[in-house]
Amino acid sequence: MKLRFWIALGAELLLFGSLNLFDDWTLEWMPVRFVGCAILCGLAYLIAVTEFEAIKQNAGWIFWVATVALRLLALPLTPANEMWRFQGDGVIERAGLNPYQVAPNTPELSGKIPELARIPRNDTPTAFAPGAEALFRIVPASNNALAYKLIFGTADLLAIALLLRLLDKQTAAWFAWNPLIAYSFFGAAHFDSIVLLAIVALIFCLERFAQTTSSRWKFALGSALALGAAITFRPVCGVLLVPSFFALRRYSIALTAAIAMPVAFAFAFRFSFPPDLFGDFGHVSRLNDLFWWLIEDTILPNWHQQHYRYDVTILIVSLAIALAFARNWRRGMLWSLGAALILAPVLHAWYLVWILPIATWRRAFAWHFLAVTIFAYYLFYNERLFALPWHAEPWLRGMIMLPVLFAMTVMALQRLQRPVAA
Repeated sequence: MKLRFWIALGAELLLFGSLNLFDDWTLEWMPVRFVGCAILCGLAYLIAVTEFEAIKQNAGWIFWVATVALRLLALPLTPANEMWRFQGDGVIERAGLNPYQVAPNTPELSGKIPELARIPRNDTPTAFAPGAEALFRIVPASNNALAYKLIFGTADLLAIALLLRLLDKQTAAWFAWNPLIAYSFFGAAHFDSIVLLAIVALIFCLERFAQTTSSRWKFALGSALALGAAITFRPVCGVLLVPSFFALRRYSIALTAAIAMPVAFAFAFRFSFPPDLFGDFGHVSRLNDLFWWLIEDTILPNWHQQHYRYDVTILIVSLAIALAFARNWRRGMLWSLGAALILAPVLHAWYLVWILPIATWRRAFAWHFLAVTIFAYYLFYNERLFALPWHAEPWLRGMIMLPVLFAMTVMALQRLQRPVAA
């Protein structure tokens, strides 16, 4: 068993490091090779974390060495194009302009924004939430992503350290060793590690609130501030408000802070908000979605690209789930945010990381299987594979979803076959 563990962990590290050979996506077949290598890495990860559950001796140093090694291997990777958008928005703000009203290619900023041509949608004002925009203002613009990777990577490591206050190392490894987590922050330089840290802090404070009879207001306010931070960076995290209300009960007045925080940040930008719950630029109606294609590609096409109906549906369904689990707020948190991702009209690979700390905490490991297959999303960067650019074909949907459905079926059957304790 130990041999299988070391082989699997070594394979994960080797394959993850090999991603550096395939990160130049200007070359036609590099995305295909990147995805193939990433999925093999993910399979090695699934074996490694499964076998790690039996490792007791020296588990602490094994956990942290593997965690840090993955992130160091990711550091040289080419960042996502979004990183250049972060820098562009920061330049706009430092020039005294509103990023919700001014696009990076405005003549007023001529020559001030590095890598303007690499900024996605550089003719469109920003779609990111006010919390993210406030962060972009602080970080100076440069021709590389190192500052962003270090900031977002630090938040990732803090989230892992805090998660270890709730879980044993064997369970926390499902989160810490997940290749999607390491790639998204230390590699691609996405800011969603801030959201992860806020969500882990929310879980930590709510658990401490439930376990103590003293200092309850301290943990209630801490959970509210953590949730407020998550909403300020990603408004979709608002679906966690109702489960948090049921967790705090008569202390739920503290949640006014969770609402006040994003409102205060929006005030700083003249009450500007992102165009939808996810902060997506509106140039596509659906991309890599898990649910809506079943409806809109068959019986009810969205001819007019009405994006608002997705948000309304997400809020209604998440509210219904939270109410259904009023007596089990932990499960309510998992499935409220899970429903938001399942019903998301656009599911970028890095969006999936939002639910992974909750899924690890609740041992809902099917989400980690999806975190492996979701790497197929990066095949979109080879547009010759598709009849329409950035339109998911059935084979790609099957590649992402069928292995997860199979894994869910196997895990459900194993649960049913477990003997019931007398």
